[in-house]
Amino acid sequence: MFPRSLFIVALATIAGCAVQEPQAVEQAPQEVVIVDPPADVEVLPEVKEDPVPGACEVLLARLEETQPLLSNLDESLAGQAERIEQAVARLNKPVPPPKIQECPTVNVGVLGRKEIIGSIEWLYMDPPGHHYRARVDSGAETSSLSANDVVEFERDGDDWVRFTFDHDGTDEPVDFELPIKRTVLIRQASSEEADRRVVVELDIRLGDQLQTTEFTLTDRGRMTYPVLLGRAFLMDLYVIDVSRSYTHERYQTP
Repeated sequence: MFPRSLFIVALATIAGCAVQEPQAVEQAPQEVVIVDPPADVEVLPEVKEDPVPGACEVLLARLEETQPLLSNLDESLAGQAERIEQAVARLNKPVPPPKIQECPTVNVGVLGRKEIIGSIEWLYMDPPGHHYRARVDSGAETSSLSANDVVEFERDGDDWVRFTFDHDGTDEPVDFELPIKRTVLIRQASSEEADRRVVVELDIRLGDQLQTTEFTLTDRGRMTYPVLLGRAFLMDLYVIDVSRSYTHERYQTP
């Protein structure tokens, strides 16, 4: 019979051999050798699979559809560029100087042998050598002149008058000393008493016409015009057209 002690020792030895891990065996690295294929063997290129089948055909179709749009855009841009060049050329074109507007020549009307004048005219009076606006009124017999500070005096046995021609401060005051031609009585509609006025003579020009005219002296400061031309001035020379004014050009002094 096998001794029990030897049997236990044998089991322990077998158990130790069973649990022991095997040791790794080192192997020498293997050298990779590239062998060229034989000359009679055809090597085919590697074929990659198309990820999206038909993508190239779709892109080509899109390009063909876009081509007419691009052509139209090129034509539109070319037209815009041409219009811009024309606009720049117009801007750079020198501008001619403005045409000088000349005042039309005043046409003096004639009725029969008389000139037609308006209700308002420019009058040149010398002295003092200035232009004044005159009211033409056929209702007044004698012309009148605005006068202030009227003083009558005697000079060398003749009657003279000194006065200031000043129309409400709108013109430079002018002092006159003239011989008295006569005196008249003027009856105003607003007064029962006749107003005595001194009459003097002055040389005036309406257009190019020179005429010596009698004027009564009166204060016309509240009137619009400093000079009034009556029937004595108009007689045998002028006819009034009340719808017109300034029918004669101003007299041009030499």
